[in-house]
Amino acid sequence: MTSSPPLVSLLIPTYNSALTIAEAIESCRNQTWPNLEIIIYDEMSKDGTRKIIQAAAAADKRIRYIFSDTNSGPVKAWRVLLHEAKGKYFTWVWADDLVLPKFVETLASILEENPSQVIAGANAYTEMLPETTAGSASAVVTGEKSRGLLHHFDTVQVKGDVLALGILAAVFPVSQLCYLVRTEAGKDVFDHYMQFENPYGFDFLKRAYGNDVSYASELGLRSGEVMMIGEPLSVCRASPASMTVNAHRNHRWQYWLQYVWAIRFAWRRCRDLSPRMDSLIRVVDDRVSLCETVYALKNKKMPKEFCPIKIARAIWFIKFEDRRMNPKVGAASLEAWLAKKASK
Repeated sequence: MTSSPPLVSLLIPTYNSALTIAEAIESCRNQTWPNLEIIIYDEMSKDGTRKIIQAAAAADKRIRYIFSDTNSGPVKAWRVLLHEAKGKYFTWVWADDLVLPKFVETLASILEENPSQVIAGANAYTEMLPETTAGSASAVVTGEKSRGLLHHFDTVQVKGDVLALGILAAVFPVSQLCYLVRTEAGKDVFDHYMQFENPYGFDFLKRAYGNDVSYASELGLRSGEVMMIGEPLSVCRASPASMTVNAHRNHRWQYWLQYVWAIRFAWRRCRDLSPRMDSLIRVVDDRVSLCETVYALKNKKMPKEFCPIKIARAIWFIKFEDRRMNPKVGAASLEAWLAKKASK
């Protein structure tokens, strides 16, 4: 670590987050990295969130906040925060999540030591919060919390295309909470991943399924190589009312279709960033065909991308090369798979 470490920006978007925001802010304040700014942007909270933010800011001069009386949706809120960031590096800290004390120190040190890399990442714990008490500044999370390891991988430096494929194949984390990014690169890339043209009428600004993964993919590919730390450095928490939990519960196949549609957009856009991108693009093309077919049939519509060959390949890849189905899949096996495909 240098004698004068660079400023790091921790960016917290909030909306009716009174149940968890105090813990999220405190986790940012407890970082071992000394040079931080914590920026909080709240849109239209009515549950006491703003009083908690104001109290935290009064206690710590590193905290500044912006309040809006309109709600633009999550993605535009993320953009507001990103363009407020003054740090050399940044990450978003979702209002119900936590960063562990050495998150910034570990990842910022990696980026300082590797100037060509624009993103570094780490494993996380996953924690399902129990049912919560409703809606006031004094509301608290009640009951027992359930915490486990989000992924299983050793510390490894991987090529950017392996990171991208590893996110799709559940080897590496999806959440931006698990990554620290060079702010200049983040600002340069972000606007490409706000909204995605699609024939289904999906509004990615309102339901941001896949925006973050697409964004991380391009940053990884721009890096060329990325250091991924196997030790958990954050806690991805979800309540029964969270956006992702509700997506899986209420419209699972829309979630998956949006997710892979956004990834395909990113990988096609990044075709020139790796000589092995054609292999990645074929994988996600196949996954779109599978997800779109199931989504269409569940909604009693004709599929637009139905292709039996692509669907068969998608199922094969999921069975053998996706960690959700094959626990032996990891960074090394994905690298070997890509090398084999590229050699043909």
